[in-house]
Amino acid sequence: MRPNYRIIDHTADVGIEVYGEGLSELMEHAGEALFSIITEIDRVESSVSRNITVETGESEEVLRSWLEQLLLYFNTDDFLFSRFEIIQTDDGSFRCTAAGERLDSDRHILHTEIKGITYHQYEVSHDDKGWRARIILDV
Repeated sequence: MRPNYRIIDHTADVGIEVYGEGLSELMEHAGEALFSIITEIDRVESSVSRNITVETGESEEVLRSWLEQLLLYFNTDDFLFSRFEIIQTDDGSFRCTAAGERLDSDRHILHTEIKGITYHQYEVSHDDKGWRARIILDV
């Protein structure tokens, strides 16, 4: 069984490889990977949900939009996420729910500040084994 994601070596930044059976699952695992780099995700309670809509488009831009919106919540509202659910609707857009809580410095330890999602070596692909994404995060 393949893992949901793995951290990959990259010179100045942090990279992740993410896997999923479908694009929705790939997006869920990418959210999990992103926040596991930022903090200890198992300490983040999923007490508050945020609904996020990602418009239909090329898989690369759908995934990128999703991750950028999650990062925006973190950077503007100090919001950490630990649980993700994504459903592709009939019109091709994605209805996303991210659950978590506000940063609590008494309980949450921040590991890595992520400034953005880069285009460097960015790749989303799929084959008969499922979906795979390679994402380099600017730290």
